[in-house]
Amino acid sequence: MSRLRISLVEDERFFRELLTGALSHSGAVSVQASLESVDEALRDPAIGHSDAVLVDIDLAGEDGIALCWTLRHRHPSLGIVLLSNHAHIAFAHRLISAELSGWGYLLKKSVQDLRTVLRAITAVAAGQVVLDPQLAALDTVGPGRHLNLSSRQRAMWALITQGYSNAAIAEHLGVSVKVIDNAVGGLYAALDIDARDPKLNARVSAALRYAREAQQANLTIITSPPRS
Repeated sequence: MSRLRISLVEDERFFRELLTGALSHSGAVSVQASLESVDEALRDPAIGHSDAVLVDIDLAGEDGIALCWTLRHRHPSLGIVLLSNHAHIAFAHRLISAELSGWGYLLKKSVQDLRTVLRAITAVAAGQVVLDPQLAALDTVGPGRHLNLSSRQRAMWALITQGYSNAAIAEHLGVSVKVIDNAVGGLYAALDIDARDPKLNARVSAALRYAREAQQANLTIITSPPRS
């Protein structure tokens, strides 16, 4: 299988070089460009040949989210991973409101866990929606109108929102893939998501619903990200 092609836009040189080096040496992706500004990102043709781009939302005072909006308009299939120091998904309100697919929101403190970054890159390149593990913690979205969800359904919902595949969820929860395949269908039904609708990506719909509700949550951010 060919490696995913990515580009990185980050104005903090030390962080950019560390992340570029780690991703390059992972063997899982090919770094096409490592850039430091909005202007460079808009001019560099490498982004147009990338499967996904990682962008700091605050680029020396410039709006990284607006940059992503422009890049997605230019390249509709481009996956987007937003990198942020702000522990609140409300910063991605515009993407959530537009029900955009193929994007993720990661906290910079979680980037030290390369598996989290690679999982997000793979997911957004496939058109999924991904939240940082700390923003998709089990208590991030209060019970609210989801009192009907079991603890396992809530766990699956959070893991889907973190970009886990059914196989990865099964491994994480210590059950068979068949059990998860069946249980995920039950989760979609509980969330009133019609997984049979060919125009609907149920996984994206579930993650977007989680993201919309997380915007209203009072978040308690833990010190270390959960390990996959």
